Amino acid sequence: MLKRRVSTLAATAATAVVGAGLFLAPATPAAAAAISCRSSGNLRTINGTDPNWHWPPYGSTYTTANCNDINVKITRTVEVQTCFAPSSGGYYCNGYRTVYANTWGLAATDVADGTRFWLLFNSENIQGVAAY
Repeated sequence: MLKRRVSTLAATAATAVVGAGLFLAPATPAAAAAISCRSSGNLRTINGTDPNWHWPPYGSTYTTANCNDINVKITRTVEVQTCFAPSSGGYYCNGYRTVYANTWGLAATDVADGTRFWLLFNSENIQGVAAY
């Protein structure tokens, strides 16, 4: 009886491990794309802002086909807002998002290729990288 119970427990444990493995499946296409987007060839250095805490300083930049989102990795926890300037004129900004120190965070999601934008931080002396 003990031998059968042990083998049943072992089988149950093996099933649990296999079941747990299903949760550790390969990355989704979206996750793989985010990792590819953040490859070294796509990174732009953030080395400070202008006096109004905008990056790029005194200007804007354009999204690329490399990424679907605007990703940032900053050396300290900050709030970031993304402002967009459509070709039709004017501009608008999304809400502030918290980006935690030394981790990738999303400044904006699902942004069309070739969209003109700039980042607005809630602090000065911003250091890190962006991928977009």
